Amino acid sequence: MIVGLLHKAKEKALEFTESELANVGVAKLRELLARFNEALPLLEEAGCTPSEVEVEVGLPPKVVANFATSEVSQEAIARITTENPDRTLACAILQALAKGARLQKAIEIGRLRASTLAVEIGLAPGLKLTFVRA
Repeated sequence: MIVGLLHKAKEKALEFTESELANVGVAKLRELLARFNEALPLLEEAGCTPSEVEVEVGLPPKVVANFATSEVSQEAIARITTENPDRTLACAILQALAKGARLQKAIEIGRLRASTLAVEIGLAPGLKLTFVRA
């Protein structure tokens, strides 16, 4: 049964040319970047300006925004997300940053200190905590 499903999925994938797949990936990436750009003013208002943004082109596309841990203000994030419930991506990023900052404070890894939080925006959102030598 599973083999049959995999075979059907493979056949469907082969129906698309590489350029068609690339066009779909680029269109999704543009859509994702437009949503991220709309979120930037609220992120900046919260004091969470990305220090670096990585763009992964592919299927699915992904945008990874890196933030310095020291910039995360739980109070500002709570206020902004309460005032802007319709700005879903910005609120989701801010809530992820708040959660990540709390986790970084709760985790100890030898003599390393919390340095950055990376929020992955894409089909499967994610949060990455980074620690560096003190």
